[in-house]
Amino acid sequence: MNSYLSKWIRQRSTSVVLIPLTFWFVYHCIIFSKLNYPDLVLFFSSYLNSSLFLLMMISMLVHARLGCETIITDYVSKKKLKKIFILIINIIFYLAIFISLISIVMIIN
Repeated sequence: MNSYLSKWIRQRSTSVVLIPLTFWFVYHCIIFSKLNYPDLVLFFSSYLNSSLFLLMMISMLVHARLGCETIITDYVSKKKLKKIFILIINIIFYLAIFISLISIVMIIN
């Protein structure tokens, strides 16, 4: 039961973090449509903007991972299939975080 409570708290806390970050990102996406590539790189070269973007990506990925795991736990009855799906979700999760980190680091440098 403690695991379910922990997942529930993490799901809700990531959703609270995502609310302002989503507004921030959507606002800047509207601005991005008017920028050229060097200006966009300059935007993400800022430590504040790249940190907020990275925080949004990690929060979004954690939130999505927890949601997908909950769906699989609730609706997949075969234990072996459940383990395979959760393994696939974890691989995608860590790969997406790795790609996000590398992308931000390459832009900053």
